[in-house]
Amino acid sequence: MRVSTGTMLGRALILIPVAAGMLWAAGAAADTVTFSGSVSYTGNYSGDSLYVAVLDTANAGEDVNILVLQAFDPGPPPFNQLFSLQFDNTGVGSQVMVASLLDVDGDGTNSVTGADVFGWYNGGTLPTGISSASSQSGLDFSLPRGEIRGILTFTAGQTEARVSVTPDLTCMTEGFRPNDPFQADGSYAMVGIYPGTYCVYASGNTSTGYAQICYGDPSCASPTTITLADGEVKNNVDFDFTDTAPVEPTTWGLLKSRY
Repeated sequence: MRVSTGTMLGRALILIPVAAGMLWAAGAAADTVTFSGSVSYTGNYSGDSLYVAVLDTANAGEDVNILVLQAFDPGPPPFNQLFSLQFDNTGVGSQVMVASLLDVDGDGTNSVTGADVFGWYNGGTLPTGISSASSQSGLDFSLPRGEIRGILTFTAGQTEARVSVTPDLTCMTEGFRPNDPFQADGSYAMVGIYPGTYCVYASGNTSTGYAQICYGDPSCASPTTITLADGEVKNNVDFDFTDTAPVEPTTWGLLKSRY
């Protein structure tokens, strides 16, 4: 996922997966709304910065409008970081979301990867929409602590794979959390997963074209779901692109999850 001041959290801060980039709100004079609360984390990873943002997914087309973004230095975990964010609600959707990123990989918002911890209000498998009509306080939430780990095995000519985690137990929609492609096979880790039951799949550019394989069933006909408790680490979630001829989806890549 690419994230910079102009394309903040790019495809990574995705509540709409496959977003091409993020757009800053135009900021015409109108009502100013303040969202305040706290982000807490009791996990194992320290970050260079903690970012908190208000996102508008309703009126952005293929992109996610970042209405306001602020960086904090909360120190090592455990921490409880207070935030107060102001934004202009002109032309904004009726429901917005508060998201937070703990930058673990040290690349700031230029790249949000599986090594970073990403969460939102109110933590769960799906984010909670917040009315943009008026100021809100008490928006307190914690960052997720679950992890999914495994081995990626590339086929000949393959140069990358993306691991996606989705609450859609058929694996038919895009992943719900940020991740950048893994550029080589071997061990991978997706840290920062909320408790819940998920379908996990990997996609990549094999020598025969784009392909997608699901955990437990490379054909994705009957994927094996994964249930994580708070802070649980699930190992051996492996994907072998050489194990079977991957099915190249014709429509899945066009499906988007809008929460």
